[in-house]
Amino acid sequence: MSQLSSWSACMLLLAVTALLVTTAGVPAQGWKEHLIKQGDGQGGWVLKPAQCQILRFREKGWSAGFGLAQMDNGEVMVLGVCGPGKSLWYGGGEAEQTLIAFSNDRGNTWTELEAIPGITGRPMMLAYLGGGDLTFLSGQRYFSSDYGRTWSGIPAQPAINGGPFYTEGNPLVDRDEQGMATRIAEIGYNAEATFLRWSYDGSRTWTDDVEPDADRRTGGPQPWCRGTEGALVRAHNGWLVAALRCGTLLLPFAGHDDSYRSTRVSISRDEGQTWSPAQWVVDGRMHANLLSMPSGDLVMTVTVRHDFQNGQLASYRRGCEAIISHDNGLTWDLEHKYILDEWEFFDSNNPDNGGCGHLYSTLLDDGSILTVHNNYLTMGMTLIRWRP
Repeated sequence: MSQLSSWSACMLLLAVTALLVTTAGVPAQGWKEHLIKQGDGQGGWVLKPAQCQILRFREKGWSAGFGLAQMDNGEVMVLGVCGPGKSLWYGGGEAEQTLIAFSNDRGNTWTELEAIPGITGRPMMLAYLGGGDLTFLSGQRYFSSDYGRTWSGIPAQPAINGGPFYTEGNPLVDRDEQGMATRIAEIGYNAEATFLRWSYDGSRTWTDDVEPDADRRTGGPQPWCRGTEGALVRAHNGWLVAALRCGTLLLPFAGHDDSYRSTRVSISRDEGQTWSPAQWVVDGRMHANLLSMPSGDLVMTVTVRHDFQNGQLASYRRGCEAIISHDNGLTWDLEHKYILDEWEFFDSNNPDNGGCGHLYSTLLDDGSILTVHNNYLTMGMTLIRWRP
């Protein structure tokens, strides 16, 4: 694929986006043909077919996706937010209204994105618990018992140190043979530390808190990164695998904003009581989501805020990538990684601006993966359906 200048690439993307937008300002729904790239292990790429579509709220402003789940009635649900801002870096301090939409055909068609009454903010840690029960965290802890049609909230339980429990990533949900959740684990953080905790009642109360970086205060080794988001999955051999958003050691970027952070992986062999030191996987890539495949492979999807290669800023490429582990999270196959979406972007007024962010992936019942991520240029949420 030929290289485009950042200007020409941005203009091409905006032109394509304009063709998708209806007169009402909402993109036409339905999958479009989309090519993803997989590394061939020799420095080249193999093109593979996938599908893509962009969802936008019917009102003006931006829309961004934060959660996906397929439920046992076959429906797929997407959660996101919208706002009135016009900035490429959305938000800007304006209120973010929480959105929801449903698909009964694995994402081929969707209901209109609708605001959930009484709920604002970014919906984090979406989990389907079985039997129509769902939960997510957005300021309060919210619950639905009717497949996402109505929601109620309770105050969110703070972290064990008394501070807030901030989250982003995906939870671990252990299930019984009927697919019902038996317990849930989440990674959260505040200014003091990063935590892992468990719930045995569908996220209403939390216990068995672990603080893997506590020994840093006494000069000991640092298993995790302090104050970081994380995703969790259970590998087929029973290990717990965490993907963490950590700082970067790359200079001169280490002191810049968190768009330059790395993703690292830590493993627990004793149900989360102790963890291996966080091992580097990629730089400039973050917001990890973890899935366990029926084959035993683990799939990590990440947002590409800055394209670092071999310790250097290699390009202005932004987007969304996926990396596979064939050994329960011990190693990750970077030579055969997937590029799910990519474009060139550079903000001369703010070079730190990565131009994209946040994602979520879910395994569908036909073996495909549905990923939602956010390209701020489109002002909408991008959905990609693909197969590793």
